[in-house]
Amino acid sequence: MDFFKKNKHKLIIIYSVIAISIFLYVLTALNLNEFLHLLIFFLLAFPVLLYLDSEAEISRKKRIANLTDYAAINCFDFYAEPKEDQIFIFKEFKSTEIIGNTNKFFNLLIPKNDNHNQPSIVTANSIHGSGDSMRYDSTQIFLYKLDIELPKFFIQRKNRIDTLVGENRDYVVAREHKLEVYKFKDKKFPHNKYFFFSEDSNVENVINDEFIELLNIGIKRKKALINIESNGKNLILYKQWSRHSIELMDFYSNLFWVLKESLIK
Repeated sequence: MDFFKKNKHKLIIIYSVIAISIFLYVLTALNLNEFLHLLIFFLLAFPVLLYLDSEAEISRKKRIANLTDYAAINCFDFYAEPKEDQIFIFKEFKSTEIIGNTNKFFNLLIPKNDNHNQPSIVTANSIHGSGDSMRYDSTQIFLYKLDIELPKFFIQRKNRIDTLVGENRDYVVAREHKLEVYKFKDKKFPHNKYFFFSEDSNVENVINDEFIELLNIGIKRKKALINIESNGKNLILYKQWSRHSIELMDFYSNLFWVLKESLIK
């Protein structure tokens, strides 16, 4: 049993190579009808699918166990499968429709003392593409409650294609998500690296120089760009399509808290 456990990855690769070879032989050398081809393919593929499903379940249970421990140490309540009334606050943000297009939220962490220093943290799931090119992406969202009122805005990082297309890309993305582009007039916001959306004409007076400088420092140090949205009452921050390790959760909690504090000064 120990041998199989230690070498399961190698064994499944060997099995996959043998199964593909057998299927190619059946497909090319034997004169079978289409139904039998499909049946043989399914029988050969079934152990691999079973293995992948088992590995996914093991990974899910390990993640839940790690987050349960993290919650106990850091004074959070943990809900592997939160109820609608617990995640409704995240759905108040427009960007959650972009990063969670399956409407599935899981692994929720809520601060026990409900203070403004610790974030509530949840994971959203998205499906991109279709057929053979379909992929699943998870994003961990950090929500901070505010003790002041802020204008509504959404800061979204640009990818390489967005940067190459230039300024016109801002308006294309805005139209896709039914948002309004805002361009800073008096402050040096990094529009080449971030989209900035807001309908509030006063937003530039609220986004201070310290906050903009922190964004620029992250760009200069080639750190991963982050997304930020204010709905006027609360603030969410996240690194798009990223679910962090337990070690990195503290790093991003602290980083996002610094950004939040610089914004409300």
